[in-house]
Amino acid sequence: MTGLFFGLIGLGVALMLPLAAVGCAIGEGLVFASAIQGIARQPEAAGKIQTTMYVCFALVETLFIFTLVFFFVLKGLLPPDYQTALAAFQGK
Repeated sequence: MTGLFFGLIGLGVALMLPLAAVGCAIGEGLVFASAIQGIARQPEAAGKIQTTMYVCFALVETLFIFTLVFFFVLKGLLPPDYQTALAAFQGK
């Protein structure tokens, strides 16, 4: 049972940060692309659009920061070296 636990933790650590980085990069690109399109269509509303853009950017970036924190928390749950992991897998 501990082997499955450490395996799933390792899989989560290996996949969590890269997927979050890609997702946040796509989200930030969409935020800025939409803001640029909105400002191009209505230049007089540039101030309101930029304010909303910065708020949305902060929300997307916060998601990545939370993922980074959870990454380090889960990484702390992993065994420190190969021998400890091997002993846990064998049930010693």
